[in-house]
Amino acid sequence: MVERSPTAPRAYVVGGGSDCVTVIDTSSHEVSATVRVGAEPMLAALSPDGATLVVSNRDSMDVTVIDTARLEPVRTVRVEDGAAGCAFTPDGGRVFVANEYAHTVSLIDTADWRVVRHVHIGEGPCDLRVLPGGKYVVVTNEESHDVAVLDAATGVKVRSIPAPSGPLGLALTPGGKVALVACFISNHLYAIETAQWRVWWKMEVGSCHVGVCVTPDGREALVTNSDQDHLSVIDLVGRKENGRIQVGPNPAYVQLLPGGRQAYVTNRGADSVSLVDLATRREVRRIPVGASPLGMCVG
Repeated sequence: MVERSPTAPRAYVVGGGSDCVTVIDTSSHEVSATVRVGAEPMLAALSPDGATLVVSNRDSMDVTVIDTARLEPVRTVRVEDGAAGCAFTPDGGRVFVANEYAHTVSLIDTADWRVVRHVHIGEGPCDLRVLPGGKYVVVTNEESHDVAVLDAATGVKVRSIPAPSGPLGLALTPGGKVALVACFISNHLYAIETAQWRVWWKMEVGSCHVGVCVTPDGREALVTNSDQDHLSVIDLVGRKENGRIQVGPNPAYVQLLPGGRQAYVTNRGADSVSLVDLATRREVRRIPVGASPLGMCVG
């Protein structure tokens, strides 16, 4: 059995080309374990209590459920074609999974890990987030070029917000007041205000960006520019680029570490994770992981 340190959160890195999750100790930045999952895993989500990790598997059209105390899969839940983004509700009672090829979102009840229903919400859903209050789910639709809003209780789509070509990565500011959408074809970052579901502002940034995350104080965002091998640091108050951080080839997703002073970036083209320091704006370490890492979560 693998004992979990109460002082060292883990990073769970999804290796789409190696069908595994690589576990990194964020205090030592060393790989501590690997866990086999389904075929072509994409993204992952951690339950609010940290006890359960779910991993979406695109090719096997299912979700692997992992017990994080034992670092072992405990069940597999069948969803639909192209499983990608996934997220828990704040109470941990449900998991939502975006199925990119089936153009649906699957609603899973975690009490018995049963699929409640599949809902069509747009073309090519990729990533999703549940708002902190648990009332709404925000979904990026890459092919229909919009952002869908679902009622989390019923799964019904209540709104669709047009976005420029290729909305993909998604992040919420602290408190969920703004949804930031990275559009990898048009090279724009969109800010959607979630009280009235309107586009608040947009800006052009980088090239071919995939992932985005927000610092704990809500003042900056990090955006991966996949074909330029760097991160853009965005001043969300001034709405401008504050700097760039060079990382590995084809950066995909980015996640802040506890404290918000460092971040991990998955490098799909280098089978690695970059550790970056936000104060110095530089990469300080590169950690080998599974092949073609994409998604990641920390907790």
